[in-house]
Amino acid sequence: MGGALLHESDPVALVLIAVAVVSAATVVGVAVYRQRKRFPRWLRSVMVRRRLDMIRRDLYRVSEYVGMPDQSEQADWQHFEHGLMAMAMCQWNQAIASFQKVQAHGDETQLALLLNQVGVCHYMQGRLGDALREFEESARLAGQHENGQCRASALCNIGIIRHDRGELDRALKDLREALAMARESANQAAVALYLGNIGNVLREKGELNQALKSHEDALAISRRIGDDQGVASGLGNIGSVLRDKGDRDKALDRYAEAEEMARKIDYKLGAVVQLSNIGNLYREKGELDRAQKSHESALAMAHEIGYRVGVATELVNIGLILVAKRMHDRALSYLAESLTFFWAEGVADGQRQGLYGLSKCDDSLGRGRMQELLKQAGLTEEGVANTLDRIDHIRSRRPWQKDRRLNPFGPVRQ
Repeated sequence: MGGALLHESDPVALVLIAVAVVSAATVVGVAVYRQRKRFPRWLRSVMVRRRLDMIRRDLYRVSEYVGMPDQSEQADWQHFEHGLMAMAMCQWNQAIASFQKVQAHGDETQLALLLNQVGVCHYMQGRLGDALREFEESARLAGQHENGQCRASALCNIGIIRHDRGELDRALKDLREALAMARESANQAAVALYLGNIGNVLREKGELNQALKSHEDALAISRRIGDDQGVASGLGNIGSVLRDKGDRDKALDRYAEAEEMARKIDYKLGAVVQLSNIGNLYREKGELDRAQKSHESALAMAHEIGYRVGVATELVNIGLILVAKRMHDRALSYLAESLTFFWAEGVADGQRQGLYGLSKCDDSLGRGRMQELLKQAGLTEEGVANTLDRIDHIRSRRPWQKDRRLNPFGPVRQ
């Protein structure tokens, strides 16, 4: 027949075909491997930081400025000291009341530092809008009276809230201005505190090497001056950068070391954040029971110290773990409670994770059951409708997806 066709049972032909198939597969495999190797490191880091099945919180240290002017009356000193004692016991309303008694007849120099302390109390209560107003007025008055340390403290705290709200560039500007003032005054404790907070913003922006250097510098200063809270904070923040770099084992070691030190010195805020970090690492590794236990411990301690942002964060993290366990009825109440706070206070990191979790509940439970459970969770009719509208609005922007429920928060195709 001219030899144009190979006989289907020809053994030589079969061998040649097999070789061709294997060669093609090898070429494709190498191409895929090379493509993965070319996957941008910055994008891998963004994918780690932007996970929707957990919330991460950096250990920010709010800056307190507690020096009172020499001309203060004895009664003012007593009220001020009572306020500081109440803060130490996490009795935020009592602390605010004590500081306000001093404000009633203090001058503007006193008022600047008192407003900063009141702002710290509001921040711990999760009243971020009130806290921001106090910090901004404190910074303004301190600037007028050339009180650099007080202004630096207020600017630092303004930067923390702006980070919470996703305004990273503005946060970095405020924190760097605070750092410059602290360096001028040779206040090493403040320098370490501000370096650590700057490192947190840099990590969020994906500038991991700069973030790591900032945290390492902060840790070195804290160790040199014997600031144990600073050491615990530095260890944990370094752990977060290592985690973003992909070194989970070293990150877990740093978190565990930071948590141990925080508990040893009764630094409960530090312990809350490290327990949450440890829980998130276990979540990434698929160890859901260990992750949930860690987040539940963080939640209990956040309740104990009145740290409202921490409470809301852990509610979402626990809710998302319950979603992963397909326990949607239980998950919904955690997620709904936390979203009420995040929406009210404009906290950027928390809203999208909570909505993601609720969308998964909606997939499993159906709209009728969702409405029923949201009402049981304490939402008004308007609140239920608003929550469901938010989920539907995000999904409506992804009409190209075959099933929008599978990934309602994926990137928009233009």
